[in-house]
Amino acid sequence: MNPPPLLDRKPVTLSNLYAVRTPRISLGLPRDMQREASAADVLAVQAYSRMGAALGVTVVQLAIVYRFAGAANPATLLGITLVYAAFVGLLAIAVGRLRRASSAAVTLALAGDLAFIYAMTAAGTSPAHYERALFGALIVIHLANVYFGRRQAWRTVVAACIGYAALIALAWQRALPIDRTEELWTLAIAACGTAMIILHSSDVRRRLRTIVKLFEHAEEGDFSQAYDEAADRRPDAITRVGRAYNRVRSQLASMVLTDPLTGCLNRRGFDQALAREVARSARAGSDMALLALDLDHFKQVNDSYGHIVGDEVLRAAGAFLIQGGRAGDVVARTGGEEFAVLLPDTGAAGAFQLALRLCDALREHDF
Repeated sequence: MNPPPLLDRKPVTLSNLYAVRTPRISLGLPRDMQREASAADVLAVQAYSRMGAALGVTVVQLAIVYRFAGAANPATLLGITLVYAAFVGLLAIAVGRLRRASSAAVTLALAGDLAFIYAMTAAGTSPAHYERALFGALIVIHLANVYFGRRQAWRTVVAACIGYAALIALAWQRALPIDRTEELWTLAIAACGTAMIILHSSDVRRRLRTIVKLFEHAEEGDFSQAYDEAADRRPDAITRVGRAYNRVRSQLASMVLTDPLTGCLNRRGFDQALAREVARSARAGSDMALLALDLDHFKQVNDSYGHIVGDEVLRAAGAFLIQGGRAGDVVARTGGEEFAVLLPDTGAAGAFQLALRLCDALREHDF
């Protein structure tokens, strides 16, 4: 009687990943409130960074104006920076007091970042170099994707495209030298490139969550799920991590779920096998049985012959139970001299007959 494979062939795919969500961080809080609280923390912490970045951009602009006699008005640049700093500060204070930032508040913050970038571009850059604003917009989109998720990143892309189109339209209305067709081509290329980056980063994030979930299951001693390599249409570094996990999966399962002395399942492995069989029997409407076995007078063996001989008896008993039953039965060592045999698709009468046969054969066995 050989135990069934410990590893089911059920892979973790990207399609079923969201069946198991990340646990809630705060007890009793709905997921939306958790997300809003996290967004508020990010906006509050990043307020100084945003102000510092704006100040750095302004200093560079002013240095260019004074060093190379640029056409930008220093007072205008300083005014834009002060307005932006006030906006960031007030927003950080508001979300800090509320301890939450709604989706609209996050969108407003990102729109404010874009407005600062485009205002500084309009005030300090000639129309021939307006595409520089797209580099700043790309940074904002990246931050939105990393800290606030894909939905906010897409909103920021739309806002960036609208803002750049408005920048081009403003220059054209002011009769400034600008090639609208070329600028729109630049905008289209930047939008397509940014969309590819967001889609790729989202795919990477989903696959990393798959790997994390596999290791979380392994931490609990559950090795029933494998990384689905076939779902990776373009294998990369994450695929290699998944393959490495699959390679060590069997060895890890053997070490964690198997009793090293007898080769039977240990208590953890038995609990998992029992849970799987109970679920399978419930779905199929079939019978199942469980035998609990205890070796009588085993303490006398240890007292008379020593624990080394006792271990040999346990090893022989485990091998006897594995070989003496039917294919598909699961044998586990659940205690010192206690064993259990899980019998799928077996009723009470069949289990009773098998128990009698095992006991009779074990009595006659020469250890």
